[in-house]
Amino acid sequence: MRAIERFGALLERSRPPSGHVTPSAIEAEARSVLPLLEELPLEDRMEGDFSSFRFREAFTLVTLLGRRLALLDLTPTGAVEIVDLALASVLGPSDPKTDAFDQHARIAAFEGFVRGREERVAADADARSSRPVRPLRIGRRTFALVVSGVHEPEAISEYVDALGRAMLDADACVGIVDMTQLGEPSRERARAVFAAEEVGRMLGASCIFSGVDPRWRSAATDGHVDLDKLTLAPTLEEALALAREMTESAEASANPKWRMLLERLRR
Repeated sequence: MRAIERFGALLERSRPPSGHVTPSAIEAEARSVLPLLEELPLEDRMEGDFSSFRFREAFTLVTLLGRRLALLDLTPTGAVEIVDLALASVLGPSDPKTDAFDQHARIAAFEGFVRGREERVAADADARSSRPVRPLRIGRRTFALVVSGVHEPEAISEYVDALGRAMLDADACVGIVDMTQLGEPSRERARAVFAAEEVGRMLGASCIFSGVDPRWRSAATDGHVDLDKLTLAPTLEEALALAREMTESAEASANPKWRMLLERLRR
């Protein structure tokens, strides 16, 4: 308990940069590692074999502490300062320094911090991708699906299904899928996004894909998607222009009187 009390006092006095994280939350994360650090004999911490089994548990808990600090969204600087406070709290006022042990502990903590940061970034990406991406109504019979960022194939499939439902409800004849800002191409993601062509065909509608760069072309090839059978446009602007032409053509074909009037107006 002495180490925990000293850590709390040091934390209160030094006030490391922790953003919105409270000192009590930080102290709660450090509680599991402080007693174990304190139990290690001072002589061993000064000149011990840090690769031995008796140190492994301590460094593992320090690694977990670094990971937890990253998940709390602390900065690397703040996390290192907190680890230093934890190491200082297991030393008495007259105890000699344990520089070699402290350095190993910092490395373990930073490894944990990197892992935690990776988890935090992945969790944030999952949260963003879970937000619904809704098709945009561009015209009376045209919808566009604009997806940005990195999304799992399952999520992309849901967006494509939503595009199909919107087109079905509105009796739309053209769907646009813009891939300009869609990240991290893979064969699974390519199969998911280009499945919009099949969805459109089932509805008796056309599908235009814009922003298909070389990376997505390569992913489509890996996923056995034949791009030669799809309608592609270099940019969203060109896709919109092509959609307008297709919509006019579909309406003219469906209504002969409208087609005749359109031809007369064009003369």
